[in-house]
Parts: sequence; structure tokens; C-alpha cells
Amino acid sequence: MKALAALAPASAAEWTQSAVAQVKLHGVEAYFALIDQADVDFDANAPEHAESVLVRVAAFSCNYREQARILRTAQLQDRKGYVTLGSEFAGTVVKVGPAVQTLQVGDAVCGNGTVEPGVGSHPGLTTQKASAGLQILHQRKLCRLPPAMPLPVAAAFSVGVQTAYSMVGRLQAPHNAHVAVTAASSNTALIVLKALLARGHEPRCLHALTTSAGIVPHLQALGIEQVCLMPRDVGYDAALQRYLADRALPAFDAVIDPFLDIYLPKLLPYTRRFGRYIYCGVAEQYGKIQADSFAYLGLDIAEVFGQILRKSITLIGNNLGTTADLLAGTQDYLQGRLAIDIDSVVTDGDLQRFVERSYVSPDRIGKVVYAYASV
Repeated sequence: MKALAALAPASAAEWTQSAVAQVKLHGVEAYFALIDQADVDFDANAPEHAESVLVRVAAFSCNYREQARILRTAQLQDRKGYVTLGSEFAGTVVKVGPAVQTLQVGDAVCGNGTVEPGVGSHPGLTTQKASAGLQILHQRKLCRLPPAMPLPVAAAFSVGVQTAYSMVGRLQAPHNAHVAVTAASSNTALIVLKALLARGHEPRCLHALTTSAGIVPHLQALGIEQVCLMPRDVGYDAALQRYLADRALPAFDAVIDPFLDIYLPKLLPYTRRFGRYIYCGVAEQYGKIQADSFAYLGLDIAEVFGQILRKSITLIGNNLGTTADLLAGTQDYLQGRLAIDIDSVVTDGDLQRFVERSYVSPDRIGKVVYAYASV
């Protein structure tokens, strides 16, 4: 079976099995290849496979968080090795264990990253090796796809949707609350904004915050009326002040933030007393390899905690979501209320384009999907 791997430099230098793709990621040369791995052995009669299924992966995508694994591998000195990549996938069930009740052979599926505990299955991501062509997975970690959802969409659906719908639900904000969504060009933020609209939030009360001018037309096309373009320097503060003053807003009622380390020190002064601030990740998951000066602007850590305390702000961490969140997003998709941005679908033989678009293309909008076969 095939799988996408990030290679250590020593392995990349001697790699002959397939073409090697190379990009500079945060100043570090990173190497990728499609590798051949032995097919997994699925014995349906084995006790450990009773509630598991064998899935043949047709398409997959990678997520921001995988950069840490890629960069650790890229910095291996005088050592060979690789790490298999992929956070989301879509495929078809080819075998089932005897105790499987929710799926059958031939079902199209994607991952279910529910954080709910379940007997025999783990909370969180279905797999961190989603590119592997064959996967043995617990039935609770899969979601059957509706016929109307194409496989490329399904391969870029579950993680972002489950996370976004969880945050929107946990925010508990009325539809007329002024909600700021940071990092508005990120895939997670785009889905959050669409989820808020799909759930009935008033467009005039949604505020997309971004440092990327290129995303503004796309946001406006989605129906996002309020966009704050923040410069990536100390001018961000004046831009926020002007933005709120122009709208006669004293502060935001709530903030949804994919990158806490960048935006929390900047947004707390503009979050109202008793406001809510929910986040789902940090930007610098890969260490300070190539420092982003914008990330360090804003309040120092003492003042961050001081403002949270003095203003009685509720700070909420969010990791993925529940099965109900995934099903809510799926229903909105089927009803035409939620569209998923697919930057491009890359087929076999164009790995260089896949890694470039996934990780180093500033104009990317949405996810990049790699398809093993025509989907």
C-alpha cells in the first residue's frame, strides 16, 4: 500500500523508490515521498478486530499541526527514518469484524475524531497516518458518508467541521452577540464563520480578523460583512481601535481563536468584561525554528492573566468535538448551509504540488486533497 511520508535528510538523499518532493518549511528543508508499505493484515476473527473495520483510503489531506512532526524528522542529524503523515481521509470499508454494527462492506467513510470516551476506542483523531492506503479502525472512529458528499470533500471535512461546530456550540453566544473570529484565512476559521452563519448568527455581528488582504474578497463572498485587516506589526493595535470605533463598538462580546499564542495577548484588551474566549490551538507547535515577530506582540504573560482575572473573561480550550458536532455539520452541508473550501485536488504523480499547496502557498484557501485514484 502507499503512504505519504516525511523523510529524514539522510533517507531522502538515498531515496530511489519514488520521486522526492522538497519544500522549505519555516527555514528548514523538508523532504516528502510516497512510500510503499506492507499491506496490513486484517483477521476478522481476531478478538482485537471484533469491532474494527478495514478501510481502503481513496483520498487524504494534512493539517497544520503536522508541521511539528515534519520538522522533527527534517532535523534528524545523521539518522535515517521517516514519519507517515495525514490527519483526514475518505475511503471505503472492505472488511468488517463480527461485532461491527454501524458499518458494512462497501460503505464510504471518513474519520470521526470524537473526544467522547468509548470502550475499545480512543478519544481524539481517528489516525495520525491517514495517508496509509489501508487502515484498521474502530467502528466508533468512523462516520458513514452520505451519498451526496464527494470523497475529496470528505477527505477535508471531519477535523475542521467537528472543531468548528464544537466551538460554536460551547461559545453559547446569542445570535446578536459581536463575535470576533481570528486568523480568518485559516481553514478552521473559515468553517467557524460558515458554521455561525448556518446556525443563524446575524452577519452584521460577525467580525473576521485577518492579516491576509488576499482572503478579504473570499470572506465577503461568503457573506461576512465585517472584516478587520490587521498589519503584521505594532500597527495592529491602532487598526483594532479604529475598527471598533468606526462601528461604535466598545469591545467584542466573544472571540473564537485558532491560534491562542498569537491573538490572545492582542485581543484581550478588546474583549468585554464577562466575555468568552474560546480557542482550539497554537501557532508555534513546531518550536521557535523561524521566529514570527508578530506572534510576540501584545500583552506580556502577566498582563494576559491579569486581564482575564480583572475582566472575569471565560477562557475555554477546545479539542475537536463530539459525534453530534460532526453530524450537525454534515446536516448543514447536505442542506446547502455549509460549503467546504477545497483549494485543489492533487492526483498521483504530483506530490510536489501537494506539499507546496498544503504548507507554503500563501494564497491557499481551504484544504489540499491528495487522491490515490479518480474520485
